[in-house]
Amino acid sequence: MRNIEILKNKLIHDFSKKYYKKKVDHLSDVELQQCSSIAEWWAYIYSVIPDSYEGFSIFDFNGRAANKQNNTGHSMSKKIAALAKDKICMYCWGKKWKEIYQEKKKAPNTINSFLQHNNVMSKRRDGGSNIVIYGQSEQPIGRTMIASIVMREAMRLRVTKCLRGHTYDWVEFAKLFQAIEEDAISLADYRSCDWLVVDNISKKARSEKQTTLISDRIDPFFLDRLYNRQPTILVFKFDIRDSSIDIEKTFGVGIARMIDSKRTFKIPLSEDVLNEYNG
Repeated sequence: MRNIEILKNKLIHDFSKKYYKKKVDHLSDVELQQCSSIAEWWAYIYSVIPDSYEGFSIFDFNGRAANKQNNTGHSMSKKIAALAKDKICMYCWGKKWKEIYQEKKKAPNTINSFLQHNNVMSKRRDGGSNIVIYGQSEQPIGRTMIASIVMREAMRLRVTKCLRGHTYDWVEFAKLFQAIEEDAISLADYRSCDWLVVDNISKKARSEKQTTLISDRIDPFFLDRLYNRQPTILVFKFDIRDSSIDIEKTFGVGIARMIDSKRTFKIPLSEDVLNEYNG
């Protein structure tokens, strides 16, 4: 469980000056409660979501990943970008991107209120709805960015629905496996948290013994989260539709069942290798 209290207290002071032009001691009870809720939300964002991804919203995802070092980037097709936006919007707000975009165009000053009012993340938590993000590309295509957008909306429930008992975590796949091997405390946090992102799942070449070891150790973890209806966001650095990759053999039954579950939203970020994907 992440300890956010020091950061939260600092943010309360920052927000009291930003929104009310007052010191914390001069806030009313209502003002203090509002500052506290917003500060708690942002404290979790800064503590859980990786650096440089904490500020993204759905309006930042445009199908293009820029490379700041050489001013180049990767653009996915409009079709793939539109499908991804629709999937994100349906998961977070129960609406397609077109409806949200039209609302922003019509009333840009109230779009945040619209999104807060239509947030359906409590429904996703209760239903145990997972997300699988994947795509084949050597360049960044927005996999981690999408996971950060979704996690921000899950955390927003602390402000909009007063669901302050939810817990969150974010772990690289390699670190998760290490925790399964060596770190019982971290593993317990990953196993119990309400919302979990498992990032950078890669298709490294492994021996049959290594593959068996991985699946034997991680199967119980993912099966427990699936059966307990704890939303898990899996981020793959390759296209899971590639027929040359046996997901169950490579990553175990738990991950394979989570991918195939009817409760899982799939978000592809590249063209299907066989051009047969229909949603």
